[in-house]
Amino acid sequence: MIIFDSEGWKYYHAPFMSGPAAAHRIEDPFGFARAAEQCSGQLMLAALPRLQDRLSGNAGMVSYVVRGRQDERGRPQLELKIAAGLHLRCDRCLKPMEYPLTLNSRVLLSRPGDAPQDGDDPDEPEWIEAGQDLDLMDLIEDEILLGLPLAVRHEQGNCSAGDSGAGRSGAKDTPFAKLATLLEPRSTDKR
Repeated sequence: MIIFDSEGWKYYHAPFMSGPAAAHRIEDPFGFARAAEQCSGQLMLAALPRLQDRLSGNAGMVSYVVRGRQDERGRPQLELKIAAGLHLRCDRCLKPMEYPLTLNSRVLLSRPGDAPQDGDDPDEPEWIEAGQDLDLMDLIEDEILLGLPLAVRHEQGNCSAGDSGAGRSGAKDTPFAKLATLLEPRSTDKR
């Protein structure tokens, strides 16, 4: 690939950027599971685009270990161990907070178009379709998104939003306090 500099009329030879993404792929996931292989690595949080809207900052790394194996029924399976220090936003105060993430999960492999043999047993691992190669970045990003809590909050007492009504002149100023006055029975004194 050649890159041109329009101001100085210089050109530079630059290699294609296929190296880092290729390192996070499994060529034959079914063979990987049969041979009980293992791979590990690290991903930059900035390389996971679907995770970005949940993060308050994308600095940091995700460490992972993927082990192939077969379950007790001989089905190909991947075990994932994922660890990261995420910077999320607190849903109460909207300030950044550290969230240590540690995930251990298992997924069963299925060929494209093949339906899983079992029903929806909640104790069974999830099925994923895997072709000739498996993109670990997508799989790890999916597992992180599924492993995050729905509502991220600071520990009780550490949130800058504080307790509702604390520090205010009176708790009667809240909209819910006004609503409560509407629900109170009125005294109808007709004489």
